[in-house]
Parts: sequence; structure tokens; C-alpha cells
Amino acid sequence: MGRVQVWASQLWANDFPPVCAMTGRPAETWKKFNFATPPDWAYALLILICLGGIGFVAFAVTIAVVSQRASGYLPLTRSSATTARLALWVPVGILIAWPACWLIALIVGAAGNNDPTANGVAVAFLLLGAVCLLAGLLGRLVITRLITPQARVKAPAPGQTDRIVELRNVHPAFVTAVQQHQQARAVQYAPAPPPPLPPSHG
Repeated sequence: MGRVQVWASQLWANDFPPVCAMTGRPAETWKKFNFATPPDWAYALLILICLGGIGFVAFAVTIAVVSQRASGYLPLTRSSATTARLALWVPVGILIAWPACWLIALIVGAAGNNDPTANGVAVAFLLLGAVCLLAGLLGRLVITRLITPQARVKAPAPGQTDRIVELRNVHPAFVTAVQQHQQARAVQYAPAPPPPLPPSHG
């Protein structure tokens, strides 16, 4: 898979040739992507996840606040759009199941009154919640990144409002098509050459 640099405004305006970013085939639809790039130091905050639910929320909020963001639409085939949607929402659903399992374990354990069966059920839901946490994080942080287009959003240069977005994990055919599209735009908006000087007499 390849990578190509575009402007955030180009991403937002769907200004891409109709080539699927995931397969390189002719595009059939457009799918919105939201990209966020936290600063490198923010990954040290992953240790907060060890604190459980509160740490995970604190990590997510911090990342959301300090990240550079860009959003827009990429051309895809319908099957690629479905794959990208599943790669995003399946891990999210598994992560949502994690606190739900722990809540059930807490309720069953509190209502069991030292009943061995109830305690066994509570432990089972605790373990299931831990598995959901690990599986959801693995899916969201690893598998989703391997399947769907990713991007590194750079901070705007001094004096500019637009920012560069480096699209990653996109098909080489899409990279080539985007580069050709950018070159054609550059030629289109290039200033016209000055007219030739009149011949001198003398």
C-alpha cells in the first residue's frame, strides 16, 4: 500500500479522481473519514488505560483535545465501504461490551450474597469484559489501521490556515491517480507565460 500528501481542503471537498482508495478499482461511492493525529508525547498517556474505565476516558478525552484533525471523503467501491464500516464499528461495539460486562458482574456479585453460583457468574463476566477490552483495543488500534485508509495530519504552517494530510495505507493506483490529478490542477492554475517581446528595430 502507498501514501500520498493532499491538502485538508482537498480532502473535505472530495477533490479526488474516482479511483477506490482501498482497491484501486473504479469508485462507486464516497465515504467520510475523520482523521486525527495526536502529538508523539500523547502516547505516553496509554498507561492511563491501566486505571480501567476512568483512565480510558481520560486518555480518549486528552487525545481528542490535543490532536490535529482533518475530515472528508474518499472514493471507494461499495464493498470497500462496507469493509471500512465493519472495521470501524465492530471493535467499537466490542469496547462498548467491556463496561457492560463489568457492570453485570458487579450487579450479580452484589446480589449474590456469597452464593457460589452467583460469584462464578460474576467472575465469568469480569473475564469476558477483560477479553472484550483487549479484543476491542486490538481491533481498533491494529486491525482497523491495517484494513482502512489512515492519515497523518500535520499542523498548519505559520501564516497558513490549510494543512497537509498524508494519506496512508491507500492503494498505489489511487496514489498515482491523485498525483496525476494534482499535476493537472497545477498546470491549470499556473500563470500564463508573458507574451514575447516585440522585435527591436535598428
